[in-house]
This record gives sequence, structure tokens and C-alpha cells, in this order.
Amino acid sequence: MARRRAVVVARYPALWSKMISEWRRPADEDRAWLLYSANYLFRTAGVRWALDPLTLHQRVPSAPEVDASALAALDFVVLTHRHADHLDLGLLRLLRDYPIHWIIPACLLDPLQTLDLPPGKMTIPRPLEPFRLGGLTLTPFNGLHREADSSRPDGQRGVPAMGYLAEFKGKRWLFPGDTRTYDASQLPRFGPVDGLFAHLWLGRGLALDDQPPLLENFGRFCLDFQPKRIIVTHLDEYGRSADEYWDSGHFQQVKEWFRGHAPDVLVESAGLGDCVDIYRVLRK
Repeated sequence: MARRRAVVVARYPALWSKMISEWRRPADEDRAWLLYSANYLFRTAGVRWALDPLTLHQRVPSAPEVDASALAALDFVVLTHRHADHLDLGLLRLLRDYPIHWIIPACLLDPLQTLDLPPGKMTIPRPLEPFRLGGLTLTPFNGLHREADSSRPDGQRGVPAMGYLAEFKGKRWLFPGDTRTYDASQLPRFGPVDGLFAHLWLGRGLALDDQPPLLENFGRFCLDFQPKRIIVTHLDEYGRSADEYWDSGHFQQVKEWFRGHAPDVLVESAGLGDCVDIYRVLRK
């Protein structure tokens, strides 16, 4: 893990500069960039936005700080939940004085009190109440970031989280977010989607197992949304211990599962610094 962190720290300034340069270009193409493991920067339908924006320094303190002013062109920021690999309070504090609108779930109002955002710059999303931002429509819904845990008084482990359906230019992309209960029947039925950003998790503390037990659960959960394309993320989260660290080897296991169960679905991975053309649809 120490070697992997050292490598990404050395590469990070160049990755950041490349992402920001591409994102700020005046272009019509719809794109997503991975700011980190499962943290996104978008340009869709002429709107520039971010989902859980975060810098590497938040998870790897030895990583250099970056120029947050590069994100001043954001139209809005969308947040999902309070875990440290999704909520970068230092970065958000640097962004609060820019003319950015904030989409903040009710479960995050207390952690974000110190930002002192004026009400006019903030929207509190309500489940299944769509809102439009330029050419983009977002429909929020309660996520499944909880799992059974008999050692807890309430029998569960996890935090409240919000997922989003993004619709733009006739396309529909789903972001279920961090998921620990792979039961799509507990989520709204949105019908088939063009794409799915799926956060990989195959069992608590089981990343070193040769055959993580939740691989099939993850795969069937993804297919329940009837996606044409699946982008697997939440890989290489450098702030985690080795037994919680999902990497390209785990993705290959997932890809093999999909090859056997849904060969017509295009399955890809994306990680820190990668650019995803989210408008194109290809057959495998």
C-alpha cells in the first residue's frame, strides 16, 4: 500500500492539471472525470458540475495541495454522504465563496454548518422530487449505504446516503452511490438506463480473499437497472487498508462475471484522472 500511495502522489499534480484542462475546454461533448476513486467532475448538456468533489490530499496527507480555484467554473456541487472518501470539507470550504449552487442532503446539514452557506446558494434534495439545473435534471433517492451488523444495537452499520438519476440530452445515467445492501427492489424503479456508475464493494474486510463473496450480488444488483453500459468505480481508494482496497484485479473478476451473464453490456472501469465519454454507447 505504501508503494501504491507513493506512486500516485508523484503522478497527482500532472493528473490534476490534465483533468482540469480538459474539463475547462469550451466543448459540447458530454464527459466525466474521476477526481478520485468515486468522485466526479462533469460537463453535461452545457452544465459543469461535481458529485462529491475531493482531492487526493484528503485521503493521502502526503499528496500535494492543488489549486481549488480551478473549480470556480462549477455551476453546482452535489453531495451524497458524510464518509471521508466522499466529503472533503477542506475543499468545500475553499469553494464556498464562488458562485456555485450546492445540492446538500438533509443528513449533511450538520457536518456542513461551518461552511455557513447562504440559503439562496443551497438546495436540500427530497427523494423522488426531480430538479432541473440548466439542461440537466437530477432525481434524488435514498441510497443503500447500510448493511446488517449484529454487533450494533440497531442491527445495522452505515450512514444515510443519497443517490441520483441524471438525465440530459435524452440520456439517463444512474448513480446509486456507495451500496452495502445489494437489493435493487429497495430502490425506485427507474426503468432501463443508458449507463450506471457502480461503486465496487465485495464484502467488509474481504478484499484479500481470492473469491470475495459478494461478487455475484454486485453483478446482479447492477443488471437489475438494465444498463447499456456499466462504469465500475471506487477502485484504488488509497486511504483504505489492504483488506478493504478494491483494485484492477477485483475489477477483472467482476468483468468476467458480466461476460458470462450479460455479454451485450459494455463494462469498463474508471479511476483517478480518467475521462469517460458518457454519451457514447458501444456494444461489447
